[in-house]
Amino acid sequence: MENVDFTSIDSVLEQIIGRKAVPNFGEPFTSAFSTAYPNSSDEEHKVAAYVCALFLSAILKGFPTERLHIFVRFTRDHCRRFTFNCKTYDTIFNLMNKEILAKLPLYDSNHNAVEQACSKDDILEAFDFYTNQ
Repeated sequence: MENVDFTSIDSVLEQIIGRKAVPNFGEPFTSAFSTAYPNSSDEEHKVAAYVCALFLSAILKGFPTERLHIFVRFTRDHCRRFTFNCKTYDTIFNLMNKEILAKLPLYDSNHNAVEQACSKDDILEAFDFYTNQ
């Protein structure tokens, strides 16, 4: 991404989706990561949460994968990221608000915010995407 406004990870997300992000985008990932990894920064939690949520947007709602990969490459090059592995997936998943998982905010192929029910398998697949980059 050329000429990226990197005032915050939120500004990068908004450039990727082409509009202001819905207020709760990235939940319940952000809260679960904050609880499971309290020594990591809020920005690191948001990066991981946004990658997971954009991944789910791409596979479940048709959000353009090229936009997802631009975000991933940019954050890999310019942001601190915390790491976790499959041994902690269940712990993180169990910290997630199940009510939000029933109507997770995602983006569709036209970059419109939509609600989507997500299964545990969907969430674990998103974790795999983040951890295998």
